[in-house]
Amino acid sequence: MNLPDIIELYMQSVRSGENVSISSFAACWPQYETELKEILPVTLMLEDVQRTELTKTVAMAPELPKIPEQIGTYRVIREIGHGGMSAVYEVFDTAVNRPAALKVHRMHQAVREAEILKKLHHENIIAFYDTGMQDDIVYTVMEYVDGTSLDRTNWKTLFPDKTPDQSAALIILQSARGLAYAHSHGIVHRDVKPANILLTKSGSVRLSDFDLAGGENSPDVPPTGGTMKYMAPERLIAQQSPAANSPKVDQYSLGKTFFDMLDEKSSPDLLAIAKRAMARIPADRYESLDDMANAIEDWLKEQDE
Repeated sequence: MNLPDIIELYMQSVRSGENVSISSFAACWPQYETELKEILPVTLMLEDVQRTELTKTVAMAPELPKIPEQIGTYRVIREIGHGGMSAVYEVFDTAVNRPAALKVHRMHQAVREAEILKKLHHENIIAFYDTGMQDDIVYTVMEYVDGTSLDRTNWKTLFPDKTPDQSAALIILQSARGLAYAHSHGIVHRDVKPANILLTKSGSVRLSDFDLAGGENSPDVPPTGGTMKYMAPERLIAQQSPAANSPKVDQYSLGKTFFDMLDEKSSPDLLAIAKRAMARIPADRYESLDDMANAIEDWLKEQDE
């Protein structure tokens, strides 16, 4: 079992109400004992802070507004996703005759995400169309993806002529290229996980949800938060440190996503790529996500020879 899974195992025990000593738990994993004693106290504190802040935010924020049948030029068709802080609707833009996804937020994140997506134009990043306000509804309009997220689909069936290893490699390759492009424009996603990797029915990737994005070209200091299972250790330790806004944090999260898609029967070469991407020390990871993508691409070429 790798370090992030061990951390998640401990957190699941705590969430279920068990009183587990960090020292005794860490001693069960001697190869990671030092790291666990350093990370777990911070992880506990971070989760407690996030839970408290979320409770405050939800309590103080108004309810998500009721959506009318028409917002500007957008005819609302159906709700396709709903969370604590936002809801996403499939809409049809009557001005240009195309489907789109309209995202409504409780807070200012709609404007923040729009400012980030305006800077990014890549085939593997969800396309930004518009932002606006009607009455009390602040919204962002994006590309409509005719598919679903990686965590909600049987991705192994997207490429009928490929093996599961090849299918996983193709999905992660596209994700890595999209993230590398964002990094080249000074944007770090900071919340890479299967739920934020959208897949079309033909297997094309669209990275989504840049609410927590940071980096030199983000509009302000990025919010804290993220999904601990996929969070790089340096983010667990200090969310607003320079290391927590490095492209290496996205590489770690994508490596963890890749590792979870593989199994004990997978190619040792692919497992090695995933493990290097999620190395505990950032300097031990690939120099960039383009380098990781190149390694995956080389492996795919070998399979076709």
